[in-house]
Amino acid sequence: MGTRLTRQQAMRLKQPLCYGSVCQKHVELEGLRRVSGACVACAKETLNRNRQVNKERTAAQRKKDYAKLINNAENLSKKRARDATYAKNNRVRVYQKQRAWLTENPEKPALYAANHRLKHPDAKNADTAKRRSAKILRTPRWLTKDHLWMIRQAYYMAKLRTKLFGFKWHVDHVVPLKGVSVSGLHVPWNLQVIPAIQNIKKSNKLGVV
Repeated sequence: MGTRLTRQQAMRLKQPLCYGSVCQKHVELEGLRRVSGACVACAKETLNRNRQVNKERTAAQRKKDYAKLINNAENLSKKRARDATYAKNNRVRVYQKQRAWLTENPEKPALYAANHRLKHPDAKNADTAKRRSAKILRTPRWLTKDHLWMIRQAYYMAKLRTKLFGFKWHVDHVVPLKGVSVSGLHVPWNLQVIPAIQNIKKSNKLGVV
């Protein structure tokens, strides 16, 4: 078999083998980056199974690890850099995972946003003021009273639908006020009333939902 390499050494040298014998369950992997006598596939399977069986312990450990991480500025900076690099190099995979998570947890983004607003009222006030300013700057002076009434009706409709359906609705700008490639106006024909979860997914992207 030759020199036994650690998993990290094998990855750096782009070698398919490290220490341990071939996994009998996944022979086709040929010992690829084996860890502690189990191949990567087996190790992941065991880890995921343990996490499912011990959800409370897993959640507690993750919370503990996160608290430890945020108290170490150097490690936190390194992790953010690694995450940014990974996301840049695996855009499709990251996007697919995000979409899958949103599909399975449609209510969580709104809950996270609400909790963030409660914990950081100063940031919420700053964002509100910034968006209000953007609306004012993007609201043409030539709008008539009927136009302004139609805008108010859109926000009334969002409030009414929230009450009727039991989940949050937003007034969204079809052409975002501060889009990446184009900026729209705060006018009646640029507004649509859509579920909050769809508005969060849409973000500053252009298009009708």
